[in-house]
Amino acid sequence: MEESSKKRGRQLMWVLILILTLAALAAAAWFVAFRVNRFSLELALTGEPKLQLEYGDSFTEPGVTPILRGTLFLKEGYTPDKLEIHRETDLNEGKLGKYTITYSTEFLNCTAEARREIRVIDTKAPTITLKEDPEGSLVEGVIYQEAGFTATDNYDGDITDRVVRTEEPGLVTYAVTDSSGNPAVAQRKIPLRDMILPEIQLEGGEDYVITLGTRYEEPGFTATDNVDGDVTAMVQVEGEVDWLTAGTYPITYTVTDSCENTTVVTRNVEVAVQPWQDTVYPEGKVVYLTFDDGPSAYTAELLDVLDAYGAKATFFVVGSGSGNMMRQIVKRGHSIGIHAVNHDYGKLYASPEAYFDDLMKMQSIIYDNTGVKTTLMRFPGGSSNLVSRHSCEGIMTFLTQAVQDAGFQYFDWNVYSGDAGETKRTEKVVDNVIAGIQEHRVSIVLQHDIHKYSVDAVEDILRWGKRNGYKFLALQSDSPGFHHDLNN
Repeated sequence: MEESSKKRGRQLMWVLILILTLAALAAAAWFVAFRVNRFSLELALTGEPKLQLEYGDSFTEPGVTPILRGTLFLKEGYTPDKLEIHRETDLNEGKLGKYTITYSTEFLNCTAEARREIRVIDTKAPTITLKEDPEGSLVEGVIYQEAGFTATDNYDGDITDRVVRTEEPGLVTYAVTDSSGNPAVAQRKIPLRDMILPEIQLEGGEDYVITLGTRYEEPGFTATDNVDGDVTAMVQVEGEVDWLTAGTYPITYTVTDSCENTTVVTRNVEVAVQPWQDTVYPEGKVVYLTFDDGPSAYTAELLDVLDAYGAKATFFVVGSGSGNMMRQIVKRGHSIGIHAVNHDYGKLYASPEAYFDDLMKMQSIIYDNTGVKTTLMRFPGGSSNLVSRHSCEGIMTFLTQAVQDAGFQYFDWNVYSGDAGETKRTEKVVDNVIAGIQEHRVSIVLQHDIHKYSVDAVEDILRWGKRNGYKFLALQSDSPGFHHDLNN
């Protein structure tokens, strides 16, 4: 029994010796490894190594991370827990400048240090405050009286004394820059209290006269303002002129400048009536041969016949007629008058305006070819025509008055040759004219020089007339018109 106990004691002792030996070997191995493995310690900055802090804001510490590395093991790095980090800085959040934060620590006889740069900056612009302007406007030519202003900066404080003020018409500009170079600009608009009215100049004057039947064309105007300059484009024109009805028509010109000064000028346009000429009846037996719708290819022959008998006639021409032949009519001492540019009843009698447009155009055509501004005219179809009823009711009643008010004299006829559809025989034309002439001491004969058979009748008419004591004259503005009774 005793022997057995001794044996177990010896076994336990050898086990204990083995454990101690292994522990000693392990400690020796760890010691050797620790001495051979070289450790290093570093501090890694969280975030950027250089940071900017806006003046007035609080700095938030990003922090650092300690990392332990060995040459044999822990090569990837190890972060020790609860390692104390020392932080030193000269940071002053209330002052612009560059500052440094220094971080340091130690572990296993290793030390580490890191630095972070902090720059306190100011990027906020100053604030300019304009005091309310009790006047709110400026009389032209008077220096603006400053209402007051202040300028403050988040860093510099009151910088009112640094404000640069510039003044121009209607505007004051205030500019300031703080010590950090941040600019600020404010502007005060000053409406000009301009007391001077704009001026309107009317070309042709305030009293303007046109002849009835002449379309009113604006003579022109200009408008200027002491502040705005040329304001012609801003002029509002109101009023209409009835150029076919005698009377005085006001045209108003209104312009308002940028300061709300308004000028109104009135032009009084008088549509004047030309005095009617007294009719003068010629002495003796007189025939006025008249020819419509030419000149034509037969007019030259007609002029030769008239010349041969010393007779004069009147030609109421159309726009399609030869200009050279119009000149020959005038050159040979005959009268030339207006018939129409275009013998289109529907267009011609569509309105009084349409008729007068045609009348004036035809007058210009004659003038351009002959140098004669004739006032003699004949209505296509005569003043008694019925065709105008289809275009404009009552137009002939209006036109017969209006053309005379415009200075024209219209001529109808009291002898009809029948060459406008009744006959195409020369002998019949001769008979019709001679029969008609015998009924009157003074006759106006209607013929058309566009018909050869009518032109061929003229020599027989002249021969008979001369033999019977008739004079063949050209119409003048005071000649009798033999106006027909109106049907429209």
